[in-house]
Amino acid sequence: MEDRIEIEIAIEEPKHAEGLHALGVNRIELCANLNEGGLTPTFGQAIETVAVTPIPVYAMLRPRQGNFNYSVSEQHQMLLDLDMLAKAGVSGIVVGALTRDKQLDERFTQLIAYRAKQYNLGITFHRAFDVCVNPKETLEQLVNLGIERILTSGFASKVDADQLSKILEWSQNRIQIQAGSGVNAEIVRALRIAGIQAFHCTARKWSLPQEDTLGFSGEWNRDDNKIKAMVQVARNEFPLKEPM
Repeated sequence: MEDRIEIEIAIEEPKHAEGLHALGVNRIELCANLNEGGLTPTFGQAIETVAVTPIPVYAMLRPRQGNFNYSVSEQHQMLLDLDMLAKAGVSGIVVGALTRDKQLDERFTQLIAYRAKQYNLGITFHRAFDVCVNPKETLEQLVNLGIERILTSGFASKVDADQLSKILEWSQNRIQIQAGSGVNAEIVRALRIAGIQAFHCTARKWSLPQEDTLGFSGEWNRDDNKIKAMVQVARNEFPLKEPM
């Protein structure tokens, strides 16, 4: 069977979506505040991003930085934001919610899943998975809720290929396991050998003008070289087992 390699790039600015499909990218994760790990984008960000790209846009659904235990008010806000993002034309959402004791908030996740499916949206469960106390059980719960994929580093600050291989084994191909956090061309080969076929990364670099007296100058630019290198390694044909 031919491998189905998927590359997802996290962006914050709609202009960075332009031309990603030509670089071999399959999907966009749209966020605000990537420096905070990604928060819910605005309606305008979502509208403009969807307008400039033919590839699916999944929008982050996260009301604040920090932990993934959300109050009733925050949950209500997330549901309202989901309605807004659906109207903006996104193809899916990226979300994760845990209880105070770091187990899956199954009730709220089920509610989110039900609402998303009413809009025919896909769902990625993000790296809240990496801090839950019972990941194998959580994976089973997410499968039963019909979640499309899990974005995970393998419980580490940067991707751990061995742990991802274990999670992939748990999944038994019932839910996609997507590698994220520190993914680049150098680590992709090890991830491929581990069986991972879905990759997520942020590819941008900060540019400053020569003079910046008040601190308002500078902008993020897309790092096309990083994207091209990662796509080339991920899709390049090579033996997936190391030689004896």
